[in-house]
Amino acid sequence: MNKEKGSVLRIEDLHKSFGDNHVLRGVSLEIKRGETKILIGPSGTGKSTLLTCINMLTPPDSGKIWLLNDEITASRKVNLLRQKIGFVFQDFSLFNHLTALGNVSIGLTKVKGMDRKKAREKAMEELKQVGLGDKASSYPAQLSGGQKQRVAIARALAMDPQLILFDEPTSALDPELIGEVLTVMKKLANQGMTMLVVSHEMGFARSVADEVIFMEGGIIVEQGPPAQLFSNPRVERTGEFLSRLSSLFGEEDEK
Repeated sequence: MNKEKGSVLRIEDLHKSFGDNHVLRGVSLEIKRGETKILIGPSGTGKSTLLTCINMLTPPDSGKIWLLNDEITASRKVNLLRQKIGFVFQDFSLFNHLTALGNVSIGLTKVKGMDRKKAREKAMEELKQVGLGDKASSYPAQLSGGQKQRVAIARALAMDPQLILFDEPTSALDPELIGEVLTVMKKLANQGMTMLVVSHEMGFARSVADEVIFMEGGIIVEQGPPAQLFSNPRVERTGEFLSRLSSLFGEEDEK
């Protein structure tokens, strides 16, 4: 993959509390164009909060976030900047009263003001890219969990984002459906899409991640290339966590 240099996302010293719960305690990271970075760590350690802070669904208490050359945390045009960030949720978040095509095209018409015919053409292109061209007229209730998540990915892609955030995109899926979603995500990574993914799918991380980031207690404990982090973590706690993951999921992650 030919990856152009240049920072797409830069975060400096991000903090976020909910009451007395200090969820993020000074997180800093950078993602360059075309990179895929995987966030791992125990539940409740701030991974999902970090994602929602990035697109300002959850405004941080302090710290700075840049998307390309724009500081999101200081911008008065957050909605415009948010259009450049795709977000794929673990629970799909589809509109049940709309078809797959309607779910993908609605952002183009309502947010971008695109002509309805052109929006539907663009939506159809993205559904085909995720292997769902034949499901355009199906409603969410007629789709499997894996198909719903692929519709959600197509919806994110339709907005031509600079960055896509994935919040545990396979956690709500039956095991046999996880592969179809990861296959689409691997394809996107190979095409050079810039992605930040919260996931415990270690096989996926090994095959596509440029960097794996281990978070715990609201801080980044360790980060590095998958080969280094999985084979020779520098921090003992990282090794303990990865060992526990391996024992929980066995050999499934090697697929």
